Amino acid sequence: MFRNLLIAATLTLLPAAASASEAWTTGGVNFRSGPSTHYTVITTLPRCAVIHTHEWQDGWVRASWQGRYGWLSGRYVSDSNAHCNAGYRPAPSGGHSGYSRGY
Repeated sequence: MFRNLLIAATLTLLPAAASASEAWTTGGVNFRSGPSTHYTVITTLPRCAVIHTHEWQDGWVRASWQGRYGWLSGRYVSDSNAHCNAGYRPAPSGGHSGYSRGY
């Protein structure tokens, strides 16, 4: 009986683990306990931090980083690490300088 429960629990967790996607931060960004600026800051992720995204909610991303789970603004997430390469220059777009103001 216990063995069957263990197998069922393992199979339930597999789709969630398989759905995680590798991504990179595009600037320094607050890693929060929930999907809003109202939640506490766990830490600040550096530019080009490798994260694993698990869920998107209203512009926020639930992610794991160095064994910790938290939320960050989707504005600072990229599925490419091209911006992390030396000599990379983004196309002019009137963007921001990197660090977030409250995210």
